Amino acid sequence: MGIIRRQSIQSSLLFYIGAGIGFVSKVLIFTNFLTTQEVGLTNILVTNALLYAQFSAGGFATMTLKFFPYFQDKTRQHHYFLFWLLAIPTIGFVIVTALVLLFRDSIFEYFAAESPLMVEYFWYLIPMALATLYFDLFDSYLRSLLKTVVPILFREVVQRLLVAISILVYAAGWVTFPQFVALYVALICSVTILIVIYTFWLGHLHLYPRRSWRVKQLFRKILTYGGLTFMGNISAIVLYNIDGLMLAHYVGMDAVGIYTTSFYVSALIMIPWRAIQKIASPEVAAFWKRNDMKAMNKLYKRTSLINLGLGNYLFVMMVLGIPTLLQLMPGDYSQGVPVLIIIGVSRVFDMVTGLNTYILIMSKQYYIDLFLSIGVLVIGVALNLVLIPKYGIEGAAFATGLLIALANLMRTVFLWIKFNLNPFSGKMLSVLFATFVAIAAVYFIPEFTSPLLLFILKGTIFSFVFVALILLLKAIPDADKALGLAKSKVLSYSNRK
Repeated sequence: MGIIRRQSIQSSLLFYIGAGIGFVSKVLIFTNFLTTQEVGLTNILVTNALLYAQFSAGGFATMTLKFFPYFQDKTRQHHYFLFWLLAIPTIGFVIVTALVLLFRDSIFEYFAAESPLMVEYFWYLIPMALATLYFDLFDSYLRSLLKTVVPILFREVVQRLLVAISILVYAAGWVTFPQFVALYVALICSVTILIVIYTFWLGHLHLYPRRSWRVKQLFRKILTYGGLTFMGNISAIVLYNIDGLMLAHYVGMDAVGIYTTSFYVSALIMIPWRAIQKIASPEVAAFWKRNDMKAMNKLYKRTSLINLGLGNYLFVMMVLGIPTLLQLMPGDYSQGVPVLIIIGVSRVFDMVTGLNTYILIMSKQYYIDLFLSIGVLVIGVALNLVLIPKYGIEGAAFATGLLIALANLMRTVFLWIKFNLNPFSGKMLSVLFATFVAIAAVYFIPEFTSPLLLFILKGTIFSFVFVALILLLKAIPDADKALGLAKSKVLSYSNRK
């Protein structure tokens, strides 16, 4: 856990810096200088590019985490693994692009009535998807090499800084909206160049078109695994993004702008977990390789316990901050409050169930995830078809929140029954107790005129009570260690002074 703890702390710091930049740009600046339709366009372009890239990847990004340990050998240039990792998804990208061109009239017809901006700027998807594809592939490759921090820096900090620059340029009136979209897309794509340069600097950019004995030995297994995980990945990606696409079709780009902005705010809860899972997922692959179930279960429980504490704290702080947030945004965005609550609850459950997805897809029963994902996807499409036309963004939030919970519940139950792996422990009761007591401590504080001052007061009291109880009850062992590390750093600095 030493490497996981150290790199997850570094990664969490970068995620929070990136979240701060993203919050200022996408939540505050975007919403005040772009219309809700224009906000919806910028967000749905990213969503569609992700779908496009996932269809092209063919499951190879996930495949890297499982199979790279069998190839890893720097003296032999990792058996030319990187070339094949890039070559096959590139072929996939060409095929998907051909299909997009073939069915472009039907695609345009789907968006034309309620979301004409999507039709106008549709072709920006191709470069965005290609850049997203290559970044994801290089990111998986570097994660397998345990080089996780710099790719996170590129995507979470550098890219969001560049996005902030693009909107500031537009806000200053230096470019028109069409020019802004072109700049926005170009700057998002630029981080892919940075990750390629970083891989070269590390000495791992081996792009020789050769097929080693190791590739030949495992090629069929790789293709089989990649194909099955591809279907699972596509199901998951569609599940998490179908709501925005259906809102664009049934309600319009205004609804997409409000919904995706609220969805982004709720995603801030997941930041610590995103950092932990990027570090922990290669460990899961190594445990499966050694068949070390005891270590797997320990990692599973420990990360889930940490996630419960972090998820509960961040969710409550988000709820307390909603009145202040609404003061900083145009009035239309108040419609997104139910989205924040519903999706926020599902995010916490997603965090608590922890590593279930990675454990399942890296096991010999990885194909089960495909069946689960397809089943949930079918339910998801049906729910969205029923709820979005009737309830708009609230219907989309309810459908997505329910499906996130259902997908994680099914994976968790399967791992528990099949491998006797589960994320739950008795210490979780202590975390829940600390959460409810801290909520009770601020619940009866009367409202007053300044939402910001009320948030500061309630947030301070809630934080103090929550953290004090977590430490007093020794609910999360890593919290004690983190506190001890912070004290030692302070003392060391004081001694140097």
